[in-house]
Amino acid sequence: MPEYQCILAPTDFSDSAGNAVHAAAGLARQYKAELHLLHIIAAQVYYAEMPEMMLPPMEGLSRQLRASGKERLEKLTSDLGRGLHPHIHIEESAARPADAIIEASANIRADLIVIGSHGRTGLMHILLGSTAERIVREAGCDVLIIKPNKRHPA
Repeated sequence: MPEYQCILAPTDFSDSAGNAVHAAAGLARQYKAELHLLHIIAAQVYYAEMPEMMLPPMEGLSRQLRASGKERLEKLTSDLGRGLHPHIHIEESAARPADAIIEASANIRADLIVIGSHGRTGLMHILLGSTAERIVREAGCDVLIIKPNKRHPA
């Protein structure tokens, strides 16, 4: 069985991701590993040719999304209980979430990614793809997928 030293748990703050974060916390305790929590913010895009179509100032919106993400990650960290001191990462990326997660895992040298699955099937899976599936195929480390509705104690 591998000895994990650095565990990455990406979250979009869904129930599925929350279950995965708690599972990652349990593994981090078990292996005495570093735990990294990651939230990806989709890059804000606007068309320079049509400035009237621009949403509220992008820089302000980006700042608000980062602040909100940081606040939610800090709350999640406190919910994991004592003894864990996860590193918090908030990344803004124009890439697909899977690509941003894979890049972050390489940057921190994670040897395990723990991610939740939304459990989509059929047409929804075809249209939206599967972030977890893409990560399994392309990540340079082990990946643990936590199925929806599975509760894991921290």
